[in-house]
Amino acid sequence: MTHPLLNLHNHTPFSDGAYTIDELCEAHLALRGVRVDGIGICDHLFCTPSSHPVSDEREFLRVFERETRRYIDEVHAARQRWAGRLTVYCGCEINWPLNRGMLPAIQRLMHGIDYVLFEFLDWAALTQLASQARRWPCPVGLAHADVRTAFPSTSLDQVVRTLANARIFYEINAKLMPLEQHAAWFDILPRHRVLVSLGTDTHDDLAVLGTLTTLRDFAQRHELGDKLFVPQPRAEAAA
Repeated sequence: MTHPLLNLHNHTPFSDGAYTIDELCEAHLALRGVRVDGIGICDHLFCTPSSHPVSDEREFLRVFERETRRYIDEVHAARQRWAGRLTVYCGCEINWPLNRGMLPAIQRLMHGIDYVLFEFLDWAALTQLASQARRWPCPVGLAHADVRTAFPSTSLDQVVRTLANARIFYEINAKLMPLEQHAAWFDILPRHRVLVSLGTDTHDDLAVLGTLTTLRDFAQRHELGDKLFVPQPRAEAAA
């Protein structure tokens, strides 16, 4: 069975990426020896240059609602432009320490977002996220996490069971290469019902796209090929 090859972690100038959505689409289609079926635009939200620190939920929504809508609209417009050639997914990456106090407000802004990647979680954060992950309006994933470093006092078995019970998917990210250094984690991961995504975390160097086949082949060798997360494109943001 052939599974779609998706790179679900790419940044654009909306946050800290150097390439537009169209340039990223073109670069993925130009890769030699591999067919990419879809890409995810996964910019940092709620910490863009136009933003300033806020502690009040009402002020948070006032600051971020318009630019979040603009981001979603731009990605959805690109999805229409590239339809038939490449599926464009609308994701976002959220910094947990920066935004953990505003999660209810953030959930109100997720209409039109296909999936969320959370970064920089410690064990307390992961358990908090796990307690609410199923109530999020879109699938929730763990971005580029070196499990041994992020959760040093927690067993791998406990980490993977937490992800499985909360239906949090795990990102196999190019930042973790060489992936063989994480053998213990990738040995235990296939034994549990945890989906995985592939992501190059593209910012300012398109050469990183060349690692996509390495990520895919590694997943297949570790019996994760049948557990690749495929987002469901969601309706466009309400007017």
